[in-house]
Amino acid sequence: MTSQLAELAEFSVVADPCGARQVVGLRLPDDVPQPGPALLVLHHGLRRLRGDYGPRSVHLPGTAPGGTHGYSEAFGAKVRFGSRSAVLRVPAGVLSGQAERSGLAWRVRNALSDRLGVRSTALADVARVIALQPRTIQRALADEGLSFAEILDCVRRERAHCLLTGTELPLSVIATHLDFAEPAVLSRCVRRWWGHTAATHRRQIHEVTPRPPASGHQ
Repeated sequence: MTSQLAELAEFSVVADPCGARQVVGLRLPDDVPQPGPALLVLHHGLRRLRGDYGPRSVHLPGTAPGGTHGYSEAFGAKVRFGSRSAVLRVPAGVLSGQAERSGLAWRVRNALSDRLGVRSTALADVARVIALQPRTIQRALADEGLSFAEILDCVRRERAHCLLTGTELPLSVIATHLDFAEPAVLSRCVRRWWGHTAATHRRQIHEVTPRPPASGHQ
């Protein structure tokens, strides 16, 4: 797999810059003129070879032209600018084909998805559901470059997208479904997730969704 990726872009495998034990970094040479597109090529190559391999985050030098939202959408992960080198953080073992999606992360994700908007999504309550201590969950997720808050944010983002684009529910009701205290919190999160307002997100999705053909004879 490494040789196949090397045909797409030159990179070296390094220890995780964030210190997670079960994560490695794919670092580009510092003289790459366009590190963002080069890392995106690696990302797409990994997805073709390994499917949804679970990128942890992307670190890029310089500043983000126009903000990070487009980059985060393209990579499906957090993108941070201002780094010394361009690095794609991936689960350890993904290059050898041995990495598997974290069973614990999926258990946490499923529990949060089931409870969101219905029951408490606090770490202590989710820990009781999956029969583990909160500290055990935090340590295990940290080893994989994840956090409980990041998983909850991802679940909320996916649910928000479904509710905004698949229903006409007002923001106040959607905020309740996402366990937010008020619609203003939802509005701030929508801007962070997609770089625009909830109304704009709804309108953009509807504009690109083809309408069914009109019935009747011409």
